[in-house]
Amino acid sequence: MALFFSWIIAHPARYLIVVRKREVVGRFMEQTVYRATKMEAISVLAPTLTVPPNKTLYTKADKKAEAAAKKALDTVLGLGNCYFSFDFDMTRHLQARSTTSGGTVSPALPSLTRADNRFVWNRHVATDVVRMGLVDWVLPLVLGYVGVGSAIVAGKSVRLALISRRSADRPGRRLTVRGADMQGEVANFVETEMLLSHSESVASFVQVRGSMPLLWAQPAALTLKPRPTLKHPPVGGAADAGMGGAPLATAVAAANGDAQLAPPLAGGPSLSTTPAARHFKKLTDTYGSVTAVSLIDSTGPEAVLGRELASILSVGVTSGVPPSVRYLAWDFHTECAGMKYDKVGALLASIRRDVEAYGVCRLRAGRLVKSQSGVVRTNCVDSLDRTNVVQCALAATVADDVLRAFGVLLVGGTATDRAAVGPRGAPSFATVFQHLWADNADEMSRVYAGSPALKTDYTRTGKRSKVGAARDGVSSARRYVANNFSDGGLQDALDVWAGVASARKADARPPGADETPEEVALKQTGKDKALLPAVAVCLALAVVGAMYGRRWYVRVGLAVAFSGAAAGAGYMVVKNGRKYVSRPKLQGTA
Repeated sequence: MALFFSWIIAHPARYLIVVRKREVVGRFMEQTVYRATKMEAISVLAPTLTVPPNKTLYTKADKKAEAAAKKALDTVLGLGNCYFSFDFDMTRHLQARSTTSGGTVSPALPSLTRADNRFVWNRHVATDVVRMGLVDWVLPLVLGYVGVGSAIVAGKSVRLALISRRSADRPGRRLTVRGADMQGEVANFVETEMLLSHSESVASFVQVRGSMPLLWAQPAALTLKPRPTLKHPPVGGAADAGMGGAPLATAVAAANGDAQLAPPLAGGPSLSTTPAARHFKKLTDTYGSVTAVSLIDSTGPEAVLGRELASILSVGVTSGVPPSVRYLAWDFHTECAGMKYDKVGALLASIRRDVEAYGVCRLRAGRLVKSQSGVVRTNCVDSLDRTNVVQCALAATVADDVLRAFGVLLVGGTATDRAAVGPRGAPSFATVFQHLWADNADEMSRVYAGSPALKTDYTRTGKRSKVGAARDGVSSARRYVANNFSDGGLQDALDVWAGVASARKADARPPGADETPEEVALKQTGKDKALLPAVAVCLALAVVGAMYGRRWYVRVGLAVAFSGAAAGAGYMVVKNGRKYVSRPKLQGTA
């Protein structure tokens, strides 16, 4: 099987992306979903064309740009987690597909012309093929997670599916892309749809997650938890013409790097007002009412983000935020201190009325009988681990409600109780449900943070354990290494893939030309480059001195002296940590 689309790397090179291998993830509503297990980029235009004779069209700069872009392409193709279907439009949830087909779910084949562009990950690279009128060649790819399972509940067969669609509008990695852009697109935005079916009844429940819709940054700097920092206009500037300030172009320029990274200006304008309002406007236009739940810490470094968003939402329509947005701040770490995650029930109780009012999308015999009128938007600082726990708990509550509505469960019955058992030799519904949500959490985290999710022992078993905590420690270490030492290159790859940046333009820029003040400040000097070897040499000399000194006091003295020197050099490395981490090089070059 092959899936084709074109990508212009650097003139004149073009490539076809081919799915060499696939695997069936599962079938739901007689529709099959596949995961691409091997993808390959094949050159279809050799770099040997000459126009005019004896004049090489494919220049040295072209070759260098192509090599960089080809590397980026291979990096993205290696991410995995790309899903597709020949049977239905995976980019749209069940209600959207039903609404556009007159209340019935017709087996409309997937097509870019009908797809939800937010979740089409090959939309940019397919541009050339679409322009040639070959849109039918392009099969939309969804980056995220798909899981399908089944179980017997009260003697009745129930099917369960989970589909997470990651937005391509603001792609990136955990510490390289945070918050929102000026258009209101946020990092790590994911729409997760839970589907349940029994007999002729099908239900869909949609939740979303995404980074705090503010202009903020948290660049890697070798520290375990870099401090989040809000972007604000330069002193004397304003946020947006619509808010009584400078023209929007000024705000956009500030958002792209000219803004100050500093604590909030006392009484000053918030540059985040416009992107926050635009973000929530897009959500209400798409999903209806919104209950925005923030799980970040109410004290410490994260608190600045919560205060900023609360101040914007507190003025409501004055800031441009739709009135159908309800904001709830719930400090997850404080409320669930001591790994008591069952206390999430208190949060669910506080939004229960909203969830019941929004309802779920329901189909009977293929016809739409009920629609979901709103969505719960959940975030923590990463919109990963704490968010996973809350979304899973909310989905469990809704799943029980749906099964009661289907007549599978009696009033007051539950299928997601972890104590529930399935028929002999078969997993219970609760087990299937928990494992799908835990696998979803892991995949969301791998793409954004570079490691499996934390806290998934609770999602899988309902209990927080020491083994799970130790596993979280390993995952945290993997995140640290990826975020500090490899994510810069991967961010460049994602930016080129999505059309955010151009490898050719960045490569053509002469060294030192048009460098931003930040680039100049973060450039390593000779002293900076010498610090890391100095740490290694001093540590080696401390070991040698401690082992081979003639007198004990000489050994102790040498060990202490060189260890102190290593500590001093290490302190300087950490103090200037941003000079040593992997940073994106192509942002803003499209």
